[in-house]
Amino acid sequence: MSHPFDIYSAQILSFKLEGQKQHNDNTVNCDTEKVVQRNIQLAEQSGADSIILFGAGDGKLAKALAKSKPTWMELIICDLYPENILKIRKDNFTSDPLNSNTHLLVDSSIWAVLLLLIQYGFTATKSRLILNPCIEGESKKKHQSLQKLFSSHKNIQIPDTQDSNIKISAAAIVSPDEPDLDSFISSFPSWIYELVLVWDCNDYSKIPVIPCESGIKIVNICNPLNNNFGAQRNIMLEHCHGDWVLYLDADERLAINDWDLLKRIASYDKCDGWHFPRLTFYPDKDHCRIGFGLWPDLQLRFFRNSPKIKFINNIHEQIIGLKGYTGIIAGSPISHLTHLIKNRDEIESKLANFNNATSGMIKHKLNSELPTLASELLKPQKDIPLLPIILPSISYR
Repeated sequence: MSHPFDIYSAQILSFKLEGQKQHNDNTVNCDTEKVVQRNIQLAEQSGADSIILFGAGDGKLAKALAKSKPTWMELIICDLYPENILKIRKDNFTSDPLNSNTHLLVDSSIWAVLLLLIQYGFTATKSRLILNPCIEGESKKKHQSLQKLFSSHKNIQIPDTQDSNIKISAAAIVSPDEPDLDSFISSFPSWIYELVLVWDCNDYSKIPVIPCESGIKIVNICNPLNNNFGAQRNIMLEHCHGDWVLYLDADERLAINDWDLLKRIASYDKCDGWHFPRLTFYPDKDHCRIGFGLWPDLQLRFFRNSPKIKFINNIHEQIIGLKGYTGIIAGSPISHLTHLIKNRDEIESKLANFNNATSGMIKHKLNSELPTLASELLKPQKDIPLLPIILPSISYR
């Protein structure tokens, strides 16, 4: 059976993004044999289970490592330039049966490569990390950032108990004609301090009556969107009075068990904001879109409430004013159900609103040809503990 990394990379390499920038991966002369011997020796001396090469370059170092490493030792070749891998793929360093432990992990997203390494149990302490010394320029900088991020992120142990005094506000901006609103509202647990809903309408009579059996306190606010998502979310924040805020869109869901985890995470006082990976299901619940930023599509959705926090930008709004460290709740992906609960007309209408919000500067299109992968390969693996991670203070986004 093919390794998940090889399956993932094959999907990425099967797709060419229209308008994708071609990158000339400059290489420099280096003593490949010396680099291979030194790093394999160090890997064996340190008891490493794997070698992770950051940057394939012209493929020569990757091929030499695959040929010379012990057969039991895994070699993961990470590369952030899919178009370059296509150029050297004829010299396939993963096809030799003797190198069955050699795998390719490629995507233009630094976060996709990071999350896949973490989700499949690779750690800096049990791996020999190599920044390809034969690459230079932009490629070297990007792969060096990936190596530093992988080696310097910090796994944390969330407290087993939570501070019962911490209040968590849940919130969303919604449209009265949004599909599946009953399911969305019922997905919030009863212990939530409040659920703040800002509706895109100018009349409270337009807000649909949705029964909520759990007894959650729901705060309904009526305010026309006017193609300004940032401003709408700021109104949402003004009405959140909890110590922490978790916001979702109406086509997103968190798993039941992950809600309980939030209470414990809020009790961890060394981090002020948390990202979630987001799985966009397409064309069905068993597959997700991947590649070129479509996964993990990190979403900063859970943060300590503060009057200094606000959203900027009319569309693709971002949070500013958040102080302290941020982290990733890697084991708790948001399920993005747009393509499962909305028809094509509804999705295209939403994209038209996005386009209006940018005054025509950005064109959002519905594309059915983007790469997809079985969703089970992107979800946390049952046999691999996946702790939340704290990101280093250096910005990689």
